[in-house]
Amino acid sequence: MLRRMGTDRIKVLLVEDDGDSRELLAEILEVDFEVQTAGDGLAGLAAFEADHPDVIVTDESLPGLCGTALAQRVKERYPEVRVILVSGYAQVEGSEHCDVVLRKPIDVERLSAAVESLGEAARH
Repeated sequence: MLRRMGTDRIKVLLVEDDGDSRELLAEILEVDFEVQTAGDGLAGLAAFEADHPDVIVTDESLPGLCGTALAQRVKERYPEVRVILVSGYAQVEGSEHCDVVLRKPIDVERLSAAVESLGEAARH
């Protein structure tokens, strides 16, 4: 079990290789959540290991390590962590490692609601 200290806000790791999308989504999510970002799958895995967020929001198509592979690695060690996969594809191989799959373009209200509910579930 991961221990949370110093914050009541749900901690989110946003992994997105497109800088503009990453910045925009981070700004939106920061209204309600504590947000950390990474620009590729390997950086996302390192950021997860360093900070252990409650929820990971990851794009599928990432350099280094795709979103589903990132989810699988995290879930193998920390099954309580929740993962939201964002993809432009209707079917994503490996998506069973993710708790929620959202299609692009992202509906930010659905994303925020999913982070909220999964973040609460991850903490209990």
